Amino acid sequence: MASIKPFKINTPDSDIQTLHQKLDLATFPDELDEAGWDMGCPLSEIKRLTALWKDGFDWREKERQLNEQLPQFTTPVPVSGFGQLDIHFIHQRNEVPGAIPLLFVHGWPGSFLEAIKLIPLLTKGAESQPAFHLVVPSLPNFGFSQGVKQRGFGLTQYAEAMHGVMMALGYEEYVTQGGDWGAIITRVMAKRYPQHIKAAHFNFFPMTPPYPWKSPIVFLHHHPRLRCQGKRYMKQQETRPQTLGYALHDSPVALLAWIYDKLHSWSDDYPWTDEEILTWVSIYQFSTPGPAASVRIYYEASKGDGPGGETTIQAISSVLPSSVKLAVAHFKNELIKLPFFWYRAVGNIVKESEYEVGGHFAAFEVPELLAGDLRSFFGRNGQAYGVIAGKDGY
Repeated sequence: MASIKPFKINTPDSDIQTLHQKLDLATFPDELDEAGWDMGCPLSEIKRLTALWKDGFDWREKERQLNEQLPQFTTPVPVSGFGQLDIHFIHQRNEVPGAIPLLFVHGWPGSFLEAIKLIPLLTKGAESQPAFHLVVPSLPNFGFSQGVKQRGFGLTQYAEAMHGVMMALGYEEYVTQGGDWGAIITRVMAKRYPQHIKAAHFNFFPMTPPYPWKSPIVFLHHHPRLRCQGKRYMKQQETRPQTLGYALHDSPVALLAWIYDKLHSWSDDYPWTDEEILTWVSIYQFSTPGPAASVRIYYEASKGDGPGGETTIQAISSVLPSSVKLAVAHFKNELIKLPFFWYRAVGNIVKESEYEVGGHFAAFEVPELLAGDLRSFFGRNGQAYGVIAGKDGY
């Protein structure tokens, strides 16, 4: 078994001092009258959060809380063509003998923090609901996992790294949950490792639509739903991640604005607290590989140049093995929501759910709803009940 070491977040004092110095020297652009959120983050919001980050937010205290609350570890994971990568992860084991191993994979601009509210909901077993062993890694290039220095680390490699974590923990069979890049990566995993992954749950499910000439009425009726609000950010990160990276790495104000813009616009009127925002952004600011590394996934996934690589389009077009049971949950303000019947061409969709609240960060915004959907999927009378022999969650 791979070497698994306990981990505590411990940011160097010099990094915190540098952050405060940069925040103290920050200058701000002007703003048009009554601009609001129409042109991006309002100046008043960024000034207020910058001042709070410098003088009113205690990262050391937040570190202490996260270290006490979350059982964190690291383990070296081999990735073909890239050697071994040191992967950071949360591993919340359950005392229930039949607990189900569940891998939660985050996306951008997320981190392991997305699952912090979900963990206690899923690891408390009861007669009426299944229990889980929850594994929440930091993707390579994110959080406190190792960064990658070689080109070509794409979706196949992210999938291999995430599977490697589960193998290191001894979970030969497991289930997955993902949104954003986590949803795409776990789809690649389901295709590559169906003998290990028995079911997959998604709260984000992009796919290539039916060709207009195959189903013109369906396509024209639903085409407006394909539009992703604010999607031009994706083109920037997909084509020029290094150029953007200078701002994200050198300017904490730029990093704050870039991420806060997405937290605000992609959620469903979630009442973000200042502490939540600054904790979320601080994990990027103090990440092991640095904040610029996180956006490279867009570039690499668009190219598919790595060993055995595939592009994002190929990944979301692939048909998944029928042995893997799939569930899709739609939340109100998700960026892309397509007709459920389209998904059935992609794989063995056995559960479809629609919720009138929640946005792109469902695990953080509406954890009770996401947890409930997972319990329903894997619980008694659920569509994926008993998919892992001897592990029904009870």
